[in-house]
Amino acid sequence: MSERTRAGGLVGPVLLIGLGLIILMNNLGILNWSVWDMLFRLWPLILIAIGLDHLIGRRSVWGSLLSLVLIMAVFVGGIFLMDARVEASFSTEKIRQSLSGATNAEIIVSPAVGFVRVNALGRGTGNLIEGDIRVIRGERWSETFDADKDPIVYTIKSQRVGWFPSFGLWEDKASWDVGLDPEVQLSLDVSLGVGKTELDLGGLILTDLDANIGVGKMSVTLPNEGQFRAHIDSAIGETFVIIPRGMAARIRVSTGLGTSQMPAGYSRQGDYYISPGYGTAENRVDLEISQAIGLIRVISLER
Repeated sequence: MSERTRAGGLVGPVLLIGLGLIILMNNLGILNWSVWDMLFRLWPLILIAIGLDHLIGRRSVWGSLLSLVLIMAVFVGGIFLMDARVEASFSTEKIRQSLSGATNAEIIVSPAVGFVRVNALGRGTGNLIEGDIRVIRGERWSETFDADKDPIVYTIKSQRVGWFPSFGLWEDKASWDVGLDPEVQLSLDVSLGVGKTELDLGGLILTDLDANIGVGKMSVTLPNEGQFRAHIDSAIGETFVIIPRGMAARIRVSTGLGTSQMPAGYSRQGDYYISPGYGTAENRVDLEISQAIGLIRVISLER
């Protein structure tokens, strides 16, 4: 075999095979989706692998085999080095913000990494939001409240400070657990970098919902009543949406490298999936879901 026939080298095929195996294990539940955050941080190793391939791999068959072994060793070594750097420390804080007489509010929850849970508070607490957050080392959090706007705006967010690995940490340690007032009309924006999001919105009064995640799992249970718009977006991971009984839906789905599962009984009209009686329903949601890589599954409790 001539040098020309092997001009492509080993790096490309190895990467394609490796990425395919990772996505397969993600879909089968063998490997957690949080691994993608770690892989994105290992991208300089690709340059090392290309250099090894050019230096050794294209000289002979034995050179190719040696190059393949060294490339695999580089990636495995990078993974172990990253995992060895994990020295986690956490701080736990309580958050609480009174309603201040408001009937409409915009809530923005935007952590960098972790497990985010949002649900409804009990009635009569007098608080717009309350809960606990547990942030990881290297993460700085802040909250703001603007009572002069209409609707009032409450924001809680965090950002990474410097470089730190989140692999293996967010799943059961870093957590944001917040409850919202069920008697206030809410525009809710939840954005997570890496981790897991659970939005149990039954009992809340929504006007708008924006839920975004970079890498990980997201589960959204929509409110039982109301007419609202919802936009759910994920780069890499799994997205599950539960539509409660009595809530009609019009769903537009956009997928890249992945699959989607829609409820039985919904009719297909162009780019939309529409539940029976959507046009005249008292309670309905106009829902858009986009996923670059992974699985989208929508479940209707009507069936």
